[in-house]
Amino acid sequence: MKKVFVIILMGFLVFSCLSDDDDGIDCKLFDPAFPSLYIRIVDATGVNLIENGTIDSENITVQGDFANAGFRFVPADEFAVPDADIREFDNSLNLYIPNESSFQYSINLDDFETINLGFNAELTRIPCDITYFTPTSVTFNEEPIELTKMSSLQLLVIIEL
Repeated sequence: MKKVFVIILMGFLVFSCLSDDDDGIDCKLFDPAFPSLYIRIVDATGVNLIENGTIDSENITVQGDFANAGFRFVPADEFAVPDADIREFDNSLNLYIPNESSFQYSINLDDFETINLGFNAELTRIPCDITYFTPTSVTFNEEPIELTKMSSLQLLVIIEL
């Protein structure tokens, strides 16, 4: 009887030490990276309209067809070297990506026009039962435009006005 009790106790201890971690990841410490979606607004010659002052970044508002739609203005990075990849996002808008397979954004430019963007996204699953959506396609005023993958998790849309 003592042996059975010891075996049960050892089994309990062994199983309590096992973790539910995915691929050896401690989910309590796991800090995953999520995709970022950037919008750059340019003219027909490719000049950034925020950078040249045509559009005032202080007068931009966004609306989405989902709760908590929002953006963050990305100013020029004064510390990056001129040809650094990060400079691609200077004077752009970083849009929030909702947890939905399709979503819409309306970007209102004061004294200019409204940009209507429609996105389709696919579900991505990563360890620790974390999921997020990654945009796969975009339309501008209902016409498909290019969604450029700058890195594995950074996406850029260039809007030509």
